[in-house]
Amino acid sequence: MIETFNIFKRKTKVIPVTEPVTNFDGARLKRGSGYLVKEPKREACFEIFSSIVKGICEECAYPEAFPCESIGCEECTLVCPCKRCEHARAQGLCFTMDSPEGLRQRYLLQTTPIFWISRHGTGSINPANLEIMAGIINEFFRKSKNPVVLLDAVEYLIITNGFIPVLKFLHDLREWVILHDAVLILPLNPAALDEKELALIERNMQHVEFSSKV
Repeated sequence: MIETFNIFKRKTKVIPVTEPVTNFDGARLKRGSGYLVKEPKREACFEIFSSIVKGICEECAYPEAFPCESIGCEECTLVCPCKRCEHARAQGLCFTMDSPEGLRQRYLLQTTPIFWISRHGTGSINPANLEIMAGIINEFFRKSKNPVVLLDAVEYLIITNGFIPVLKFLHDLREWVILHDAVLILPLNPAALDEKELALIERNMQHVEFSSKV
């Protein structure tokens, strides 16, 4: 029997925040779903992720009010879509083996929490600590009104922890995605797993192929 993760073993604070709006025609992914992206490289996933968190909310009726980036300015005569909007812009959370600072510079991410999966460095998360990652994601889901999570390096997590614990971890994430109406983006190199393992991961995930837009 697989032991249930004690996700509150270590309290790690994560505050959902929104990025400045720079994308007015971003990707659209159905909330409450997990998306498996089978590709050797992960650039497309990061492009889609950054497109979502930097985009306007899908229901926005006043996209023309965003380019000035003067939301809150008392002299602005444009209708402000944020003050009275009943919807919520996407807020992102990212786990990756790449340099967080490098990703921020490449994809112009200013406020999105990015955690480095590594055994070294201040503030990094050891790949063996699935409980810590689960706790951070669960807290983020509970606090954000429109959460989007990109979980990179699943192959590395499997090498470190074994396949079954990671499968259990992904199953928990999938349930939280449904409960919190969230989006999970999971890049995966299919060559890194055997057919049975890949099939088990695919079972509860939607398979999507990304170019630059969805």
